Amino acid sequence: MVRSLLFSILVMFVTVASAQFTSSPAPVNISTQPSAGESITDVAFSKSGDSTYTIFWKLEKNAATFDPAWELLVCDLNQCYLPFVNSCPPNKPNMVSMNNFMFQLHFTPNGAAGSSVVGFKFFADKNFTQEVYSTNINISSSVTSTKDQNLANIKIFPNPVLDYFQVTNGYSVKKVMIYNIFGKEVKTLFHYNNAQHEVSDLRPGMYVVKLIDEKNKVIKSLKLNKVAGGA
Repeated sequence: MVRSLLFSILVMFVTVASAQFTSSPAPVNISTQPSAGESITDVAFSKSGDSTYTIFWKLEKNAATFDPAWELLVCDLNQCYLPFVNSCPPNKPNMVSMNNFMFQLHFTPNGAAGSSVVGFKFFADKNFTQEVYSTNINISSSVTSTKDQNLANIKIFPNPVLDYFQVTNGYSVKKVMIYNIFGKEVKTLFHYNNAQHEVSDLRPGMYVVKLIDEKNKVIKSLKLNKVAGGA
């Protein structure tokens, strides 16, 4: 029994030690303006070896420099999490079976300027004691000499909405993407000036509307309240 246990521990140690992770870009640099919308950064990871590997990720934010107004969320191999989720849930590890895989980082400054360094780490266990990889996310949100786009005038109406909504001052918007509160995309609509976007088929509740430009970049994210019809 003891010999079997020691062998299992040895196998686990060899597996952890042999799994070498690299990422690109490393470190991750997110540079934006306080008035900008959501910035999406793809982070590609590589793992040596062909065996399946279980990882748990964790963000380590510096409370002294990470502005409370900022939103930084992680999309892993399972789902996109809300901004206040700073680590992988114990019951939702990432099973890495391929040599390459990708995460996404979504950052929204919400008008706040500043800079911070966030640690982004991988662990082999749900208790976050066996660290297997670490990199940094360098965040910079500052005003530049370039004139900011007036994002405050870009709105959706009516809101709450029953059947249709429009985008005001959305001349640079080419696509509208709608997500539910769990971060799942539920509808994608192409946009043109004065377009009416139908949402009568969506269930009542809160949604996030992302306005996309011709370069497939998020201009602005807005909350949309879908209400039920009836007399």
